[in-house]
Amino acid sequence: MSEVLLLGGYGGHTGQALGIAKYLREKGIEFDVLTLEGTERRYADSGARRIMTTKQFLEPTTGKFLPLSIPKILIDTLKLGKYKVVIANGSVFALPPTFLLKLRGSKIINVETIDAVVEPSRAPKIIHRYADVTFVQWPELKRHYPNALVSGPIFEPLKYEPEEGDYILVTAGTKGYKDLFDAVVRQFDKEEIVLQVGKMPIDRYKDKAKVVFSFSYDFHKWLAKAKAVITTFPSSTAAIASLGFRKPTVIVPHYGHRAVPMSNMEPFAKKTGCVIANLNELKEAVEKAIRSRASMPKYEHGGKKVAEKVLELLEES
Repeated sequence: MSEVLLLGGYGGHTGQALGIAKYLREKGIEFDVLTLEGTERRYADSGARRIMTTKQFLEPTTGKFLPLSIPKILIDTLKLGKYKVVIANGSVFALPPTFLLKLRGSKIINVETIDAVVEPSRAPKIIHRYADVTFVQWPELKRHYPNALVSGPIFEPLKYEPEEGDYILVTAGTKGYKDLFDAVVRQFDKEEIVLQVGKMPIDRYKDKAKVVFSFSYDFHKWLAKAKAVITTFPSSTAAIASLGFRKPTVIVPHYGHRAVPMSNMEPFAKKTGCVIANLNELKEAVEKAIRSRASMPKYEHGGKKVAEKVLELLEES
């Protein structure tokens, strides 16, 4: 068994975990992964010695309690061995394993999400109360976590080199966002857009876009070849599109998502070079994002600092 446990989750939580995994590997740190059922395939090339899964006990966007998942979560958590260091990446599912492993003597590293700039997100705010170390990705968030360390932005390592594409990639996470997709197909020509619709029915849009798909384990391919990206906030896609692939990126507020306060949207846009738009001005927003591409900010990847802290804690133990 490894000495380090890396916790994943859905969407951006896994992307963040993979960003940290890259630097754990570079420093020769062996680690296991615990993530949510259905996401384990994304860790196939992460370098993890073991990949374990469990269930979510809260619906990620609405916060709805899922009581039928509790027995499975408890069993999976109790089966975990003892780890010297546990790294949480912002997912609510991390609450039971971090709390239990803290009682067993593990050091807990709590990493805030990339879209929490001025206000904390839900799960890291709780885990911070018993964590040994908290990392924030932006210095403004230290107002809520005075003793936190600043890592810088953490996002998934790129699988492809960026190319100059000829389409606009529109994505809205696992559940999709009907209002956004409807607005896009009204404002853009069919051959201009590729839609990733999540759990929404593909048939609704199949004749209104160049390509329509639900999910893709090769999603980086679509990002790498896009001319621009339209996505929602909160969303880790905006960060990897703008900071990773250097794509002109437009973000649209999605008020149905409760995990990250919407007060973070404007400062997030400034940090990442994204353009904020309402649903009626998407075409203009894409043009603005393309014009301002040269001024997009660059940062050192924050996963390196997290890995350095892990190594420090292992050497102390």
